[in-house]
Amino acid sequence: MPRVRAAAAVQYPAKTAQRLLAKFMDERRRGDGSIRLPLRVPLREGRRDGLSLEREVVMRFRLERDPKNLDDTFYIDWVPSGGGPYPTFSGFMNVYADADSRVSRIEIDGTYMPPGGLLGRTFDAVLGNRMARASLTDFVKRLACDIDPAASSNKRF
Repeated sequence: MPRVRAAAAVQYPAKTAQRLLAKFMDERRRGDGSIRLPLRVPLREGRRDGLSLEREVVMRFRLERDPKNLDDTFYIDWVPSGGGPYPTFSGFMNVYADADSRVSRIEIDGTYMPPGGLLGRTFDAVLGNRMARASLTDFVKRLACDIDPAASSNKRF
């Protein structure tokens, strides 16, 4: 399975950023424990014209200690809302302290399963992996903007 990783900085100490992420998720959690959020693939890299492909996904988060019992880790997975030929994702989200204790980094790291067998794997090799990286980068940046008012005056979700 292909692996993707993306990160974004926030102007909070790591413990505060982690608490704000938990609050973000709790405020959006539905009765079945899932969260529905859009994933976007910007069509023009580096441009702010808003053109993108968008697909809603059903996410599940759970906060647990990592296997080494060193940190709290958000385990995260999602499936496309309504099905269809879109990848599923499984991974984790961590908040890491920066050298400047007033700053931290949100990082999401995981793997996804391209749909469609051989055709899907071929599409992934040609274009899909770039789309997956772009959508994860956009997602983590929007997440950082949503919890960090200094990063953006607009809520991204």
